Parts: sequence; structure tokens; C-alpha cells
Amino acid sequence: MKNYGQDIMNFAALHTNFGLQDLYAHLDGEAEISRQTVSWYLTKLTESGRLRRIGHGKYAQTNKQQFLITPTEDELSLNKELKQHWPFAHFCIYNGSVISPLQHLLAANNITYIETEREATSVVFNHLKDEGRKVYLRPTRDLIYTYIDLSQPAIFVKPLITESPVQEVDGVLVPTLEKLLVDLQKDTDFFYLQEAEGVNIFRNALSLYAINESRLLRYASRRGIRKEIEAIIKSINSND
Repeated sequence: MKNYGQDIMNFAALHTNFGLQDLYAHLDGEAEISRQTVSWYLTKLTESGRLRRIGHGKYAQTNKQQFLITPTEDELSLNKELKQHWPFAHFCIYNGSVISPLQHLLAANNITYIETEREATSVVFNHLKDEGRKVYLRPTRDLIYTYIDLSQPAIFVKPLITESPVQEVDGVLVPTLEKLLVDLQKDTDFFYLQEAEGVNIFRNALSLYAINESRLLRYASRRGIRKEIEAIIKSINSND
């Protein structure tokens, strides 16, 4: 009897991620296998831990790492300070160095990003500025290009997009990989990581880490760049 389970795993090894339709098209020459049977195999392989469901009808091998940002002591302290002043606000805090594993051309980024509700950005900025911190409120591309050395410590305060895919680690909200990938493509303060480097970052992320594609595209839709993100993914998969 043919080992369809192994055939599916061989197919998965050659693709960053795939769906039922992709797999069925690959197995289409096998007259005795139905779409329902292929779906059954996918379910069993997922239950056994050999495959990972990363979105609606999308699968990937489980040998990829989980991308996780661990807050530093400075970030833990900063989060505690902000929560003391604004206990009901949300703060997503991380350092730009977390992007380094995804980069092709290494560009140092030592900026601490604080994302919070839009109406809180100005008061948070003023609080940190009054404390003598080097802080910028929603800095523009021109300001960064002309005056800011990203390799030196500073703080950027930005609005936190509603329903952003974040996760809590040690009591601090940090971005998921899906959020980072979209923000890197959308936000003007990440201009130096866009264009060709942005595609390289996406390729590295797809290669190294498990990505929830439905979460990625849902957030991309909220940010108005779903078509652009889909085009990048399609281009990478077609060239792999």
C-alpha cells in the first residue's frame, strides 16, 4: 500500500507552506486518493505533531522555530513605570535588535519602540521627555534619515493599531512575528528595511520560523497592505 503520509511530508519539505489544494494537485496522478482522504492525512499528521496548521487550510512542517521576543530588564522596568502611571493603557514594548535575525544586510537598530493607544502617545512622550530620556513621537522618515542614529539608544513612541497581534511575555506585551513583518513593510520609520531588504526579511522569516498566515493577512488587511503582503509571499514561494 502506498505511503501517502510520507509523500505528504516529502511535499512539505519542499514548500515553505502549502494548502490542501496545492497538495491535492501534487497527488492528482493517484486516482485512488480523494480530496477527503488527503484532508484526513493532513489532520492525522497535524495531530501527530509532524505538521503544523498555520492558518485556515494552510500547513507547514514543525521543524521551524517559534519566534519569541523576551523583554530585557530595561523593558520590564519601562513597562512597570508606564503601567503605574497609566494602568488601563496597553503598551507594546520591544527593541529594534529583535529584527536582526531576519535581516540580510545587517543595519544596527537599538531603538526601543513603545506602542500605545493613539490618545496616550503624546502624554507618554511628554512623560519620558520630562524624565530626560531621548524620545521621539512618531518620527518621520526625514527626521530619522537626517538626525537620528538608529544604532544609538533612543525611544520611539507610536500608536498601537487596534487588534494588533501581540503576545504577553513576562507581563509585557510584545509583537508577534506576523505583526513585525507587516509593520516593517508599512511604517515609515522602518523605511531602511523596505524594498528589496523587506523581501529578504520575509524570505528569512518564512524559512526560519513558523508563521500563522491567516493572522499575518488579517493584520495586513487592517493596515491596508494585504495585497502587497500576498504579492511578496507569492513571489517568494514561486522562486523557492
